[in-house]
Amino acid sequence: MQAGSGSPAPPAPPPGYTAAVSRPYNPWAIVSVSFAASTVIGSWCFGGLIAVITGHVARSQIKRTGEAGGTLALVGLIIGYAAIALTLLFILVYVAFFVFIFAFAAAHPGSFPSPTPSP
Repeated sequence: MQAGSGSPAPPAPPPGYTAAVSRPYNPWAIVSVSFAASTVIGSWCFGGLIAVITGHVARSQIKRTGEAGGTLALVGLIIGYAAIALTLLFILVYVAFFVFIFAFAAAHPGSFPSPTPSP
């Protein structure tokens, strides 16, 4: 007991015990995975671009400094690239749909109903 404190001192750690030292997370890795998650709620390509850029920045800094967050940066990169690819695929399908409709209409001019005069 410490003199005058009234409470016992905390027990000493067992011999050979060392406290685990946690590495700080790289902030760019957190930004990358955050923007990757934002692609789910509607930022699509914009969020994907930011996730990819910050993911690459984070991975290069993590290699240099040894900070934690490598998995977060990798997840940000994967989801970011997937969001960009899905956005481009959506645009391609959208354009192809209208090209098909206009090409079909041009190739079949007589297949649409025309107004008939009433007797």
